[in-house]
Amino acid sequence: MNLKRKKTSKKRLLQNLALVCASTVLFLVLLEIILRLVGYGNLVIYKPDPKLFWKPLSNQSCYTKFDHKTVHINSKGTRGVDFNEDKPKDVYRIISLGDSRTFGWGLSESETYSGLLERLLRNQFGNKFEVINAGVNAWSYAQIYVYLRETAIKYDPDMIILAEANLWSQFSEKSSKEFQGKMLRRVRLKNLLRRSAIYHFVIEVKLKKFYEKYRTRFIPVDPKRDDHFKKEQKADPNSFIEEQIVKICDLLISNNIKMLFIYMPEESYISTTEKPVMLNIKEKISKRYNVKLINLAEYFRESNNNLYLPGDPVHPNAAGNKIIANRIFHSITSELNF
Repeated sequence: MNLKRKKTSKKRLLQNLALVCASTVLFLVLLEIILRLVGYGNLVIYKPDPKLFWKPLSNQSCYTKFDHKTVHINSKGTRGVDFNEDKPKDVYRIISLGDSRTFGWGLSESETYSGLLERLLRNQFGNKFEVINAGVNAWSYAQIYVYLRETAIKYDPDMIILAEANLWSQFSEKSSKEFQGKMLRRVRLKNLLRRSAIYHFVIEVKLKKFYEKYRTRFIPVDPKRDDHFKKEQKADPNSFIEEQIVKICDLLISNNIKMLFIYMPEESYISTTEKPVMLNIKEKISKRYNVKLINLAEYFRESNNNLYLPGDPVHPNAAGNKIIANRIFHSITSELNF
C-alpha cells in the first residue's frame, strides 16, 4: 500500500514539475512575442571574423542597446545608408574610424557626428561630400588597422578621420589560434542573446540603473585595468597602441590618403589639467606625421551643456556629437580651402 502511495506521489510530483516547466516555457514564449511586438529584440548582430574577431552583420535594421535608437547596417557592414564601393566621380569620400563613440552608442544615425558632418558639408557644398561611418563597438586600434587595410582602403577614401578606440582589447590578428577561437565562440554566444527580446528588455530597461552605476567596472578605459583579457595584455600597452596608430598612418601615407585625428575626452578630463595618455600619444604621432589633431576637450570645456549620455562618462550624447561635427567641419573646410 505504501509503495503504491509513493508511486502515486512521485507521479503527481513529476506531473506538477512538467506543468510548471510547460507554464514557464509558455510564459517566456508569450513574453518574447509581446516584447518583439513593441520593438525589443533587434540589437546589432555581429559576424565572427578570424582577423577582426567581430564586425556588424550586413543588411540589418536594429536598435541601440541604450535608449532604443534605430540603427541601419548597410550592405557594406557600416552604419547608415548604402554607398557604392566604387567612389562616384567628383565625390570627396571621408571614412570615420573608431569604436562605439564613432558608431554612435545610444544615438540615431542623424545624431552621430559622422551623420551631422555629412549634412553640414552637403548643406554647404552639395553632394560633393560623402561621409561613411565605419565605427564599430569595442574595436581597438589593431582591429581598425586590419579593417582599413583589408576593406576601407578599397573604397578609395580621400580622408580618414581617426577617433577613439577600445584601449583594453590589446589583442590583434597575431593572437594565438586558441584565443581567436575563444573570441569567435564568444561572438556567436553573444549573438544568440542579442536576438532575444527578453534579453534586450532586461538589459535596457530593468538593469539600466545598475548598468549606469557600475558601467566603468564593466568597461575599463585604462588598458592596465583590464580583467577580461589578462593573458593578452601587453607589457607596455601604450607602446602597443602607439604602434597600431603608426601602422595606420603609414598605410594611409602610402596610399596618398589625408588624415585627421580627433581626441574625445572622458568626462573627467574636461575639467582637469592632467593630460591623458591617449592625448599624449596622438599629439606625438600628429607632430611626427604632420597630421591635424582636434583636441575636443577644449571645445567641450567651453560648453555649459551636458555632453555625455546619462551615467556614462565616455560616450558623448547628441549635443556632444554636434560639437564634434562642427569642429571637424571647420577643420576640413579650412584645410581644404573650400
